[in-house]
Amino acid sequence: AAMGISHVIRGEDHIANTAKQLLIYEALGLPTPQFAHTPLILNSEGRKLSKRDGVTSISDFQTMGYTAEAMANYMTLLGWSVPEAMDERFTLNEAATVFNFERVNKAGAKFDWDKLNWLNSQVLHGWTKEQLLDALEPLWAKAGWALPEQNWCLDLVELLGPSLTLLNDGVDQARPFFEEPKLEADGLEQLAMEGAKASLSNLVDQLEISAWDGFDKQRAQELLTNAAQNAGVKKGVIMKSLRAALLGRLQGPDLITTWGLLARIREDLNRLRR
Repeated sequence: AAMGISHVIRGEDHIANTAKQLLIYEALGLPTPQFAHTPLILNSEGRKLSKRDGVTSISDFQTMGYTAEAMANYMTLLGWSVPEAMDERFTLNEAATVFNFERVNKAGAKFDWDKLNWLNSQVLHGWTKEQLLDALEPLWAKAGWALPEQNWCLDLVELLGPSLTLLNDGVDQARPFFEEPKLEADGLEQLAMEGAKASLSNLVDQLEISAWDGFDKQRAQELLTNAAQNAGVKKGVIMKSLRAALLGRLQGPDLITTWGLLARIREDLNRLRR
């Protein structure tokens, strides 16, 4: 009453308290706010969401790599249905213009991690590379990485951005660009294939002879073609072997762009020699 609160909106587990609280307002001669109760948030088994479901506070979601925009979007969807013709992806301000209690559901809302992940990915994919870098730089610094010049970082963010679901993915996926990766099982298997090391050795020879300064995608393709021909293997062998040498595994972002980024910080030859 002292704060001038006009509406109290809370979970349905507080319905039982309401009658007693109304009597207290009446006894004190205070203006009575409007009370509204929303369905509880349930886990996948239909029970009330609790710390056993993996989170204890909203700050945990931030630590896990979720954005404020995605959380506001998703929490609004829990227990409330959007009007027809309105997309499920919206800002809090957009929701405020159409929100009403008539569209609040009576049934409990199940917490859907897949939906939250999708919303978070949509937020991240909609950010500019500058916005994404602003969010990732503190996480990279926390990992102890010395960051190269700004344009290199922006190009790395542009490469990784489309595959991010959580902000923390931007740490895991960036790690091979800041730390020499260990060779994983599929990388080792690829490098053990016939012609793999010979083609990489030839690629190293070409790079050392040409004293390659800078990076050109057309020149990169020419070098790979030459290395494959000189080693007597198909170009796919050198492509996969190059990825294994640079990233330690066969999964990863666009290979030529990855190679270019590592070449710009003089790190590609070290890994090829290894």
